[in-house]
Amino acid sequence: MDKKDTYLIVVAIVICIIISCLSPYIASGDPDGLEKSAEDSGLAEDFSIEEISGIPDAIFPDYAFADDPDNQALQIVALVIGAFATLGLGYAVATIVKRRN
Repeated sequence: MDKKDTYLIVVAIVICIIISCLSPYIASGDPDGLEKSAEDSGLAEDFSIEEISGIPDAIFPDYAFADDPDNQALQIVALVIGAFATLGLGYAVATIVKRRN
């Protein structure tokens, strides 16, 4: 990997961290379009994930820790962990694809 690629990766990671830190403060507290449509159609009350067996609970439901969902610092931690997990998974997939070619 040359110096330009390393610089690009570092800049991408910094941007991910900045977005993760700012998003709890700029995100809307109102439901998004999909949730609003489900509420308007009455689907939100009729359907529950608990009704489906075999689906595990989310690690960070609504991008927060279950103990304190309104704590913005914990939301930032959850978002940063998610960003790094996604970047790590992408890097692993790219490495596997590169080795096969």
